[in-house]
Amino acid sequence: MKILLLLILPLLFNSCKKEDGQEPYVEPSLTTQILIEVYGIENLEGDLFIAINNSSEQFISNTECYRDTIIDITSNDMIVSIEDVISGTYAVSIFHDENEDGELNLGFLNIPDEGFGFSNNPAIGFSQPNFNDCEFVVEEGQSIIVPISLVYL
Repeated sequence: MKILLLLILPLLFNSCKKEDGQEPYVEPSLTTQILIEVYGIENLEGDLFIAINNSSEQFISNTECYRDTIIDITSNDMIVSIEDVISGTYAVSIFHDENEDGELNLGFLNIPDEGFGFSNNPAIGFSQPNFNDCEFVVEEGQSIIVPISLVYL
């Protein structure tokens, strides 16, 4: 799996920052890829866990996904490229593993102690959004950009 981590200088990155709640959008591309724009990382401690799901069952699973990766956090805003993606419907979930224990830590009333986010930036209630709230379609030859703003409660 080719995973290319692109770091953009803060000035350049802020100039292309999208509004909160923006849905994924398409850019012309020679390859089929998902570019995940992650905004609002509170600190540079730990790792960023990314799961790309292509079904509702995967999305609610803690163990299975279409693709996943762990990225060292090097900036408060990052772009992660997932290449050679097959055409289909996907949803992305992310969490900031600040203490590097490999899991999203939960506190009182199962409220996450670490930052998290989903594709389409759905409103966060008392439970994880469903696959339909977060889904987007990738077609052959597309480069789809998926902005995700992390939420810290």
